[in-house]
Amino acid sequence: MTYWGYHLIFTLPLIAVLLYVHRRKIRRAHIVCWAVVCVIAFAFTTPWDNYAVYLGIWGFGDGVSLWYPFASLREQSSILGWIPVEEYSFFILESTLVCLVMLFFLPGKAKET
Repeated sequence: MTYWGYHLIFTLPLIAVLLYVHRRKIRRAHIVCWAVVCVIAFAFTTPWDNYAVYLGIWGFGDGVSLWYPFASLREQSSILGWIPVEEYSFFILESTLVCLVMLFFLPGKAKET
C-alpha cells in the first residue's frame, strides 16, 4: 500500500465523517485554533522526522511515496529533504483529527431561558 493510499482509506474518510458530525458546531475560532495547531505541528515535527530518516531510524520504502518536496536539500541538510510529501500531509491530517475529536469535549453554547 502506498502512503497516500493509507490516507485515502483510513485518514481522510474519518476526517470527512467528523467534519460532517461537527458541521454546525465549527466556528471561526475553531478554524483559527486548528490553523495554529497545524503550524506548530508542522514546524516542530518537520526537523525531527527528517533527522530520524537521515539517521536511518526509519525510512520510507521505494515506490510507496509520491515525491520528496525538498530532496534537493539533502546534500546541505539533515533536517530537510528526507521525508515524502505524504508525511508532511500526515502532520496536517493528524492535527485536523485531533482538533475535530476535541470538539466532542468542548461545551456547546449555553441555552437561553
